[in-house]
Amino acid sequence: MTTAPAEARRRTARGPTTALMRARLVATVAALTATTAGGMVGVHRIGVRPIVDGVAAANPAWVLVAVSLMCLAMGARALSWRAILSAAFPEMRVRLSPVLRATSIGVLVSATVPGRIGEPARALVMARNLRAGRARGGVLALVLGTIIAQTILNLAALMALGGLTVATSSVHIGFRSLAGLGAAALVVALLVAVAAARVAPRLRGRLAHRVDAALRSLRAGFVVFESWRRAPEAIITLLVAWALQLLSCYALLAALGFEHDAGLGAAAAVLFAVNVTAAIPVTPSNLGVFQAACIAVLAGAYGLRSADALAYGIVLQAVEMATAVAMGAPALLREGLRWSDVHRAAPALAADAAGRAGGPRVAWDRP
Repeated sequence: MTTAPAEARRRTARGPTTALMRARLVATVAALTATTAGGMVGVHRIGVRPIVDGVAAANPAWVLVAVSLMCLAMGARALSWRAILSAAFPEMRVRLSPVLRATSIGVLVSATVPGRIGEPARALVMARNLRAGRARGGVLALVLGTIIAQTILNLAALMALGGLTVATSSVHIGFRSLAGLGAAALVVALLVAVAAARVAPRLRGRLAHRVDAALRSLRAGFVVFESWRRAPEAIITLLVAWALQLLSCYALLAALGFEHDAGLGAAAAVLFAVNVTAAIPVTPSNLGVFQAACIAVLAGAYGLRSADALAYGIVLQAVEMATAVAMGAPALLREGLRWSDVHRAAPALAADAAGRAGGPRVAWDRP
């Protein structure tokens, strides 16, 4: 029998989550409307025919190479995450296959839902594979901590990519500003983490409990940096993933015949720009903003026609979507999940896990 206080707690917990989901829906609709309007204006100015001709001119063999490289990059990211997970769960044998499935599902969700929901989605799937049913909150919190650690490594790699962009481009106050902004964000994030660690012992009550739980999660993720074996494995495999993505972007330049006008430096600039603009995605797969970033780089800095730059952005995003579906759909089937299962659970975790030590209880957790 359900007690009145328990029912009241459930209603209270559902309230903020429902409100957050409604707010996200409104923001997504507004962003899609603005993006659609801006896209229509841009396409009208550039012309539909040159864009279609540019997309149709893509060499299928090079496009297939780009998709293959993107898939390999996802595998390398899974290897990096497994190293971080192995350091956080030294008592467990973390197998690569569930890590790859969780990574693939996260990418698939991120490609179809705005707001970086793919990150909590892969945390849920990984916690499920690590037998979260035994100690649901503890396992899930540790997995979230490993994702934060990998995010910090990604930021460092992105700054290195920004440095490569600046070194190979002659233009480019814009690139320098983006690199500086990213570096400043990384420094601020680290300072906030240090400040929180110092302030936490002085807090009392529920807030102290929440901050302490978040710090425990962070510490679990950062354990990898204390391991002489796991830290190099995590860092090197993540750098390999970025290198494979860079080669994929370059392969698409070759697919469209732009490799002589815009070489590896342009591919690095595109990869840097689309990742910086995707920091806070407001549309599924950052649609519209993604293409605008490609135009800003290729047309603004490397002299390609706007139609060609837009065609490149369309093909590049199609390659990323194809990779997400090719890797994520089989992973969902192997996990015995539907896309709607992860879609419903991940936003609840994003809204709630930071404040609760145990996180939300997910109906499809394994026993």
